[in-house]
Amino acid sequence: MKNILFSLVILFSLTGLTAQNNELVTMPELAQKITYLSDKYEGIRDQKNEMLLKFKATSQEIKDIDARLADQMGINYAAAKKIVDANGFPNHDMVGETATHKFWMMVQHMDAYPDFQMQVLRNMAGAVDQNKASAKDFAYLTDRVLVNQQRPQHYGTQVYYDKEEKTYKPHPVDDINRTNERRAELGLPALDDFLANTNEKYEGAIKQQPTKQAPQFERIQSADAPNGSRRVRNH
Repeated sequence: MKNILFSLVILFSLTGLTAQNNELVTMPELAQKITYLSDKYEGIRDQKNEMLLKFKATSQEIKDIDARLADQMGINYAAAKKIVDANGFPNHDMVGETATHKFWMMVQHMDAYPDFQMQVLRNMAGAVDQNKASAKDFAYLTDRVLVNQQRPQHYGTQVYYDKEEKTYKPHPVDDINRTNERRAELGLPALDDFLANTNEKYEGAIKQQPTKQAPQFERIQSADAPNGSRRVRNH
């Protein structure tokens, strides 16, 4: 019995594999750190969504929670930068699918750090090629980077809310005739269906059905945009 236990200890110490959310990963502590940072930021965002049902976007209450979001984003950026510089993109083997997705989600919101978003996108490409990161997440980050560079997006994942027409519209796409083909390759719904579904659940940054959980790819974050519209960013 002692020999068996000793062999198991040696096996796991050599492979570095530890269960994390029922996944075997090589860097469980990193997975926990990513999860903590991501959940912290998302928790504040959820609080803001709830507060937007009660307070105007220009209210002091919203300004205060925006300040909290900015502070947490700065913390997340500093941590994420260290992670990528030291380990590259944290892929499924390293931290598991859940933490990999949460890391991407953090970066997706880091519009204040466009150079870092591009760095992560480049690092993430290899993980996607090896099926160690989500191709859907990669598509969303690709579009995010392109829109932040004021260039046409590729998959139509980034939309804005036109307050005059009271509807969601996609930011410019490089080849609108092929957009649905590209989306279908990744298992994303057709663009018209996506926009209709988003319009059904949201108006601007506010959920029209706050008690109903929207699909993850439809969660939104808003920022002021020119021409009386409100820019809306998707995950």
